[in-house]
Amino acid sequence: MKKLYLIYILTLLALPVAAQSFMEGTGEVRNLDIKRNGKDVTINMDIDISNLKVGADETVILTPMIEKGDKSLELPAVEVMGRRAWLYFLRNGENTATENPFYAERKAKRAERKAGVKQSVPYSTDLNFEEWMRGATVKMKEGSCGCDPQVIALGEDNVGNFHNEIYNPQYVLSYIEPDPEPIKVREKSLTAYINFYVDKYNIVEKYKNNEGELAAMIKSIKDVDNDKDLTISSITIEGWASPEATQQHNQVLSQNRANSLANYVSEKTGIERSHIEAIGRGEDWAGLKREVEATPMLLDQKKVLAIIDREDLTQDQKDKMLEDLIPPTIYQRLMNELYPRLRRNDYRIEYNVRNFNLEEARALVDSDPEKLSVSEIYKVAGSYERGSKEYNHALEVAAKTYPKNVAAAVNQAAILLAQNDYDGALDMLQKSQTDDARIQAIAGNIYIAKGDQAKAREAWTKAAAQGNADAKKNLEELDKHLKSL
Repeated sequence: MKKLYLIYILTLLALPVAAQSFMEGTGEVRNLDIKRNGKDVTINMDIDISNLKVGADETVILTPMIEKGDKSLELPAVEVMGRRAWLYFLRNGENTATENPFYAERKAKRAERKAGVKQSVPYSTDLNFEEWMRGATVKMKEGSCGCDPQVIALGEDNVGNFHNEIYNPQYVLSYIEPDPEPIKVREKSLTAYINFYVDKYNIVEKYKNNEGELAAMIKSIKDVDNDKDLTISSITIEGWASPEATQQHNQVLSQNRANSLANYVSEKTGIERSHIEAIGRGEDWAGLKREVEATPMLLDQKKVLAIIDREDLTQDQKDKMLEDLIPPTIYQRLMNELYPRLRRNDYRIEYNVRNFNLEEARALVDSDPEKLSVSEIYKVAGSYERGSKEYNHALEVAAKTYPKNVAAAVNQAAILLAQNDYDGALDMLQKSQTDDARIQAIAGNIYIAKGDQAKAREAWTKAAAQGNADAKKNLEELDKHLKSL
C-alpha cells in the first residue's frame, strides 16, 4: 500500500544552554549540551576557568551534578590545581584530593595564572538516564583544599537544566487502492402497493390507486431496460400479506399475487417471464411490529408488541390473540390502519453496467456516478494532480456514492483528517464497515489527532489484532512517545 502522509516527524532535542557563572562569577560554564538516546545520556560543556582564583598550594574541585527534589547524582569532577599543588602531584604521584571511586576518569587541570590568558577545560561524560532526571537541574558543586587534603565545601551554583526529550512519534497512514470491479452488478429495490379484491389475485388497473402504482413500477423497470449502459439480469417480486386469515391461506395468496404481478410486468415491458422471479412471503409480522412501534397512540401498544414477539405461538395463534384483545377497537384499528400497509409487493431490479473509458467516466462523475465503479472514479481522480480540487472532488464522490466501500471511506477520511475535519472523518467511517481493520486503523489516526490517546489505542489495538501493519507500527510509536513523557 502507498503511504499517504506522515502525521509527525521524529526530532531529537539537543539544546545548548547559555553561559552560566559559578564561584561568584569567576568561573563560567559554556556550551552546556545534553543529548539523550534512549537510556544513554551524554553531557558536554566547556568550563572556563580564566578568572578562577586558585592559590599556589590550593586545589579547587568542581563537581558537576544533576539534582531534582531529594535525588541527585554527582558526575566526574574536575580538579583545578595551583602551580605548586600541580607539581607536587606530578612528582609524588599521590592521590588527588577526591577519593570517590566515581572520579576514576577525572583529569586534573592546572589553572593558568598568567594575566590575560584564556583557559577552558573541555568536559564530557556519559551516564544512564533515569526517570527522576526529567526536568532536573544541572549544578556545579565547588570545593577546595590546600595542604590538608580535607575538602572544604564552597557551595554550588545552577548552570543549566537537564532537558526532557520527548519522543515525537511518526504515525503512518496508508492510501488504499480500490479493488477492481470487472463486472459491475447493481440493483434497485422498490415497493409497489397494489390493491386486490378480497381473496383475489388478478390485477385490476382501475382499482383504487393501482393505476399510479403500476405505472410507476413499469416506468422504473423501463428506465433501466432502455438505458444503453445497463443490462437487466433479473427482476424479483416478493408478495406480502397481512395476518388476518390463516397462515397457509396467506402464503398461497401472496404467492399468487406475486405471480400475477410478474406476468403483468412481463407483458408491459417485454421482459421474458423466465427472467422475473415471483416469491410469496406470506404474512409480514416483522413489518407489523415496525408499524406498531411507529404508532405510539395505539391503545395497549406494549401488550400488542408482546404478542407479536412471542416465539412460543404460531402466526395463527398470535392473530387470534390480537383479535381477542379488549377493547375490540384495538384489533379494528390494526385491521383498518396498519394491516393495509403490510399488503405490498417489494421488487428488485438487478442489472449489469458496462465499463467506461476515462473520458466517459469523467462525464459521469457528477451526472451519474452510480454507473461507475470505485476504481473507475479513482482513475478519474488519478488524471488530476494529487491533492488538487478536482482530485479531492472525485474521491469525495466515490465516498458519497459508495459509503460502505472501505477504500473510498478510508481515503476520503484521510483528506478530511488533513483538513482537520476530525468529526467529518469519523462520520465518514461510521457509514462504512466499522469492523474492518483498515477502518479501525485510520480511526486511530483521527483520534490521536483529536488528542484522545485512549480511543486511538483502542482502535489501533483492534486493527493490529487483525494483522494491520500500520496499526501495529502506530501502537509502537505511541508507546515510545508515552514512555518518553
